[in-house]
Amino acid sequence: MVVSKIKSELHQKIDEVNSEQLKQIYGLINNYLVSGENEEWDILTETQKSHILKGLDEAHAGLGNSLTDINKRIKAKYGING
Repeated sequence: MVVSKIKSELHQKIDEVNSEQLKQIYGLINNYLVSGENEEWDILTETQKSHILKGLDEAHAGLGNSLTDINKRIKAKYGING
C-alpha cells in the first residue's frame, strides 16, 4: 500500500473516533514511537497504569492541587517556617 494512502486512511479513521478512543490511539502511537525509552512504564501493572492515567486526566482538568498550596498546608500542619 502506498504511504500517502495509509496516512490518508489513518487520518480519516482518527477523525471519526470519540475522545476516549483518541486518547487510547495517542497512547498506543506514543508508546510505539518511544518504545525502549519507557521501560519503567512497561513493567507497571495495568492497575498502576490506569491510576496514573486517571491522575494525569484529573490534573489536566484542573482537579489537582498546586505545589504551592500543598507546601502551605504541609508547613501549617507541621509548624514549619520558611
